[in-house]
Amino acid sequence: MLLVMTDTQAPSAGPDSGRTLEGSAAGEKTRANLVRVALDLFGRKGYDATSTRDIAGAANVNIAGIAYHFGGKAGLHRACGELVASFMGDRLETLVAGDPVADAALTPDQAAERFEAAVCGFARFVLAQREVEAIARFMVREQMDPSPTFEILYGGLIEPRHRRLCRLWGRATGEDPESEGVIITVSALFGQVMFFRVGRATALRRLGWATIDESNVEKIVAAVGEATRAVLAVHRAGKGEV
Repeated sequence: MLLVMTDTQAPSAGPDSGRTLEGSAAGEKTRANLVRVALDLFGRKGYDATSTRDIAGAANVNIAGIAYHFGGKAGLHRACGELVASFMGDRLETLVAGDPVADAALTPDQAAERFEAAVCGFARFVLAQREVEAIARFMVREQMDPSPTFEILYGGLIEPRHRRLCRLWGRATGEDPESEGVIITVSALFGQVMFFRVGRATALRRLGWATIDESNVEKIVAAVGEATRAVLAVHRAGKGEV
């Protein structure tokens, strides 16, 4: 059973000052449960429409636990962003931040293969992992209406990987990886994957699918890979890389 703080147990100082009030293991479980529930509620309802009472009630935790562990709603929201950055960064092996020197040593063919593998790996992760549903909602909220938490997502997860993908694209095509055109093209190719997550209801209705199961994920991956290769071929041909 998790140990839950009562109103009289709330620490008077910062989140770490009350470590003796909860066992370490129980405290970590409570903290993890609050982040999991908050991630879902923030994604579904947005930051302003989600109250600490909503979160505490759904997590079956005393509302004082939010202040104890996170200092308040803003701190809990930041913790959600840190979890998303860590979770996705650890699991997207094909989207590692990479080493610019090592990337520059790749042949154009190798860079093109790695770029395609990154797009297809991203598709499998985003579409096949159940945990990504809550993450996707949370990230879409942050894209549409950025909060201070967006800086955690952008700096810790998005920017270094997007720059790496642009480097791979530039190495494969001979184009400037920091150019506006490359940034737009790379973003558009990854955006094709997000349609099947953000526009899931439309995709299911048009395709007549009940769900996007493993078999259907592979159909999408095949199409995404084909589209990526086609765009790469056009850009490589324009630079004499065929």
